Amino acid sequence: MKNRISHYIQALFYFVIFTLVAIPVWADDASGKWVPPGNWFIYFVIFIVLFGSLVSILIIRSSLSNTTWSLSNALSEGIELTEMDEDGKPIMDASNKPLMVTKLYASSSRMVALMGMIVILLMFLAFGSFSLFAFAKTGEMPKSINEVVKFLIAGLTLFAPYVVNKFSKMFEGLAPKR
Repeated sequence: MKNRISHYIQALFYFVIFTLVAIPVWADDASGKWVPPGNWFIYFVIFIVLFGSLVSILIIRSSLSNTTWSLSNALSEGIELTEMDEDGKPIMDASNKPLMVTKLYASSSRMVALMGMIVILLMFLAFGSFSLFAFAKTGEMPKSINEVVKFLIAGLTLFAPYVVNKFSKMFEGLAPKR
């Protein structure tokens, strides 16, 4: 299956390269004015970018489904707990210290980070598509692109809970033990 998908991707890549080489260059004409390519070409390039992104995500998903990798484990966090016996008393090791066991528990901060990453990825692809279209039509990037960049950077605040959680883990060793 993977081999067949890679052949399709190679064929698509060669088709795109051939298409780009076979079309005359859209550059400034003698008057110095931008001559945009045809709408079909603009839509074709944007389609290839979006389709390529989707295919990449599907290939990654397909590759991960054939392994022992698990999204639930990736979104879980290892927490050390004291091992207890049937009576609810801690099990002691050879040095008479409680036996610690690491267990995976769901992490809401990691889930928020995953959802935020997906939202930012989709917005990035959408704004990128509009920017590609505007660039193809006018020969320059839209003047409002800096505002879009600020908006996307502000979207990184979706990762704030995850970052705060990681910082709290860094300083956890400084807190007194209970």
